Amino acid sequence: MVWLLCLGLAAALGQAHEPASAAIDVSALAVSAPATVTELDLGKLKGDPRQLAWSSDGAQFYVQTVERRGKEEVPHHYLVSTEGGAVTNADAEPAWATEYWRFKSDRYAPGIPTLVIDVKRAVESVKYGTGSAGAAASGGLTGANKDGAGSDNVGKASQSSKQNVVKLILLDETIGTWVDQRPTPGTTFSWGPSGSGAMAFADDEGRLVLLDSQKHKQRIQGTKEACLPAWSTDGSRIAYLQKAGRNKYALAWLTVSRR
Repeated sequence: MVWLLCLGLAAALGQAHEPASAAIDVSALAVSAPATVTELDLGKLKGDPRQLAWSSDGAQFYVQTVERRGKEEVPHHYLVSTEGGAVTNADAEPAWATEYWRFKSDRYAPGIPTLVIDVKRAVESVKYGTGSAGAAASGGLTGANKDGAGSDNVGKASQSSKQNVVKLILLDETIGTWVDQRPTPGTTFSWGPSGSGAMAFADDEGRLVLLDSQKHKQRIQGTKEACLPAWSTDGSRIAYLQKAGRNKYALAWLTVSRR
């Protein structure tokens, strides 16, 4: 969110310590079928998903949910083991999760400051519709039609209204769309390893897509209603949340390797 205001210059300067890796051609990557690590029941964990982060050793995920109490947002913190998927409460966001989120959600590609996400703001006519299921109504995590009007939109597909639309664009690809909502960078995309020029993002239909600095793309089969993509720091896996029922999300991952 901060880089939308200050253009991310401070974060870009902070990338110097990140170890660089070779550029990745995402079209040449072999990507496994999705595998579920664990299921998150938000009826028990409380709130809507806001962050997903990897520990640097790959042993844990950090999951943050946000519970709305009137105008107040109350965060809840959880740690998930990558081995077995056990979920435990945490008192606060770990320092490693803060650093990971800064890295994965930056405006500038880690290690490649010339590769930059553009911000497009406009007032557009947006058709009413039910939109994508899942987190779209709770903060713009997935899908187009993020109008937040809920079930009142059913049967109004032919109607439209003027709404404020913010889009994040990378290499002519829309990697995030928010309609009458505050943009939250990182909820729809994740940069890959430093120097790779690669990104994973959820498109407006909630499918995961890989993109690189040469505009190669790969759509990931078997993904839908996805949000919070998170590329591991070693580049070997991509984790994400996927809607799995009312108030439930699967924390899933994909194994990524070079052919």
